[in-house]
Amino acid sequence: MPPNVTTLYSDRHTILETIERADLVVGAVLITGARAPRLLRREDLARMKPGSVIVDVAIDQGGCVETSRPTTHREPTYLVDGVVHYCVTNMPGAVGRTSTYALCNVTLPYVLQVARHGWRKVAASDPGVAQGINLDRGQVTNQAVAATFGLPYTPWSALAVSAANP
Repeated sequence: MPPNVTTLYSDRHTILETIERADLVVGAVLITGARAPRLLRREDLARMKPGSVIVDVAIDQGGCVETSRPTTHREPTYLVDGVVHYCVTNMPGAVGRTSTYALCNVTLPYVLQVARHGWRKVAASDPGVAQGINLDRGQVTNQAVAATFGLPYTPWSALAVSAANP
């Protein structure tokens, strides 16, 4: 990061201490398959300077700021207690061509592997791919997805072993 950017752990004490000085707060929390935790509460906005800005990048996962609600590129901002909120869903959509190229460059190698070998074989040999499986044969294989929807969780590795040893 450039020297004028500071990244911090998002524990409660640090959040409360730093929002008082911040002109811009970027919330970027991702827990794969689950809703983003709410790290900034409505009452915390009173600590912020009037006119300061919150960009909630986690809005596609429900937002990490209690006062966040989805907005669009057409109407991207709103005010709550004097704090500007920018909570556009699918932020990369503003630069569709560029974001599509970036996504394709990252995912194409996986697509080619799956096309050549099948998804189960690729997942068995690549833990990252295995972690991306949410459902298999009617079983929820992603722990966060199971918890979010209150469904039973079955590790994909257990299903992969049972498929290999019928």
